[in-house]
Amino acid sequence: MRLSLRFKVSALVLLLVLPLFLFLYYTNIYSANVIREKVANSASDTLSLHLGSLDELLEQTSTYLTRTANESILLELYSESDPDSVSYYVSLRKLMDQWYSDVSYYSIIRTVFVYHQERDELYLSSQKEYYHEKDVIRSGLSSRLASSRYPTTPKWEIVNVGGEPVLYKALPDKSGRLLIGALISIDALAQPLTQLESARSDEKIGIISKDSHLLWGKFSDQDLAGIRGLLDRPSNSASNSIRLADGNDYLFVGKPSLFSDLSVFILLDEKSLLDELPLFQRVIKGIPIAVIVVLAILLILLSRLVFKPIHSLASGMRILGKGQLEYRLKEGKSKEFQLITEQFNRMAEQIGDLKIDIYEEQMKVQQAELKHLQAQINPHFFMNSLNIVYHLVDLQKYALIKKMIGHLVSYFRFIMSTNDTWIELSGEMNHIRNYMEIQRVMYPDRLSFHEEFPKEFENMLVPPLLVQPFVENAIKHGFVNNVKPFAVSISVNGETGNDGVRYAVIRISDTGPGFDIQQLEQLNGGLYEKEPTDRQLGIWNVRRRLTMFYGERAALAFVNDPEGGGVVELKMPITGRSGASYVPGTDCR
Repeated sequence: MRLSLRFKVSALVLLLVLPLFLFLYYTNIYSANVIREKVANSASDTLSLHLGSLDELLEQTSTYLTRTANESILLELYSESDPDSVSYYVSLRKLMDQWYSDVSYYSIIRTVFVYHQERDELYLSSQKEYYHEKDVIRSGLSSRLASSRYPTTPKWEIVNVGGEPVLYKALPDKSGRLLIGALISIDALAQPLTQLESARSDEKIGIISKDSHLLWGKFSDQDLAGIRGLLDRPSNSASNSIRLADGNDYLFVGKPSLFSDLSVFILLDEKSLLDELPLFQRVIKGIPIAVIVVLAILLILLSRLVFKPIHSLASGMRILGKGQLEYRLKEGKSKEFQLITEQFNRMAEQIGDLKIDIYEEQMKVQQAELKHLQAQINPHFFMNSLNIVYHLVDLQKYALIKKMIGHLVSYFRFIMSTNDTWIELSGEMNHIRNYMEIQRVMYPDRLSFHEEFPKEFENMLVPPLLVQPFVENAIKHGFVNNVKPFAVSISVNGETGNDGVRYAVIRISDTGPGFDIQQLEQLNGGLYEKEPTDRQLGIWNVRRRLTMFYGERAALAFVNDPEGGGVVELKMPITGRSGASYVPGTDCR
């Protein structure tokens, strides 16, 4: 009996579709397991990466504490000084200033403190309110501050301070009289975890201590017991599962910290991971019908309705990419490609308009950046100056108080009025003189200032606050020995470059220890300017403005004086307000 063509085609389609359907059914089951395993492994790798970064921060903070305890001259001076001596207050003030910058630089540090066991003195620098933090440390760490035993392992201890769990570590200094410690907020450690790229509402992240106390996250006691059981397993597989109190099953990924007794874990909702698989199964069942219907017409229609318009679109994009912005596509035959053609032509037109808008926006950004660079005030200097005035009032030195306040008024009047793009060099020098006079009140008979400022350069125009940051850095980093006299010198000279342009060379030098080899390489190589921190913001500020105003014609160099001390040289073309060359001795306004 002859079989009908319909039967043969039907049988052939069935023979083709049935194995394909069975294969895809098996693939669906296999895919579910693969997705589950891959997502868990990916989460495990991501968690390991972030936990490694957290451990590295903890290790760096431990190294910072060890270096501070063993190498800080200020700590040694504070420990040995009489509480009524000047060196006591100076060392303590500088120590607090240094730690204020360190707490800002090490973002995970909540508090750095020093405790003098013999005098029962506690001083600290913290991101929290000072006096409240001082009280909670005394109440929460009283037994540890009074104890003579110190940690012998690199791990951080988990303690409760002010009702909040924190990581704690303290080390003795060389004399054994001081205890230098730090507190790290668990919330600060957890912040990077909340920024994981895979973090969604169906994921739960937490931090747990070794004794099963929840340090961060929201989980019930029943959930914590199961989580601790998974963490304690000798082989912590990436595909472990746990059912939480909400009735859902979760993939569990957990990692312990190397430098503290805490563990970080992520729970992935298995139901959300496999939500798309039922749709995949329905697609599998429709494949045989789709094959029969689509294959008959697909090749004919694709060439005319899809491939040809796509080829035209790709050619147009290549032409547009070469800069021929006047090119336009012809109107498409289908509604979809007609819309694409209209959007393409509109995009080409907008690109031409955006070029002009981008140039204008860049100019606005540079102007805003310039205003920002010119408006930086050091809060430490302001607070220290007020503190000096306060002590002078106690000493009833009214003439010196009047002089100090006069210089402060002039100093901050200049700071608050640096909205001009250019100022005269004489104005900058007057500002530096006010700054040095204030410093000389702070350090009488130990600080001197010398200048060589020819009158012919008084009317030369420069960006504001161009020289003062280096004078401030010289005192801050060079004046390390408060007993030995310290001098700062500024000289201004002119020279003619190889291009025939007249240049001004401003030289700032001091009698301090100078720069070490590594600092010179970083400063002259521009490494500080590529990734500026709070410590090098002034240098980045000056180099940035030199580039904005003078381009490659300006230079900034750092060297050591053969006779001792550090030297900073600023070299810039002498120009007027309009950019024209300025001849020293003439009015360039």
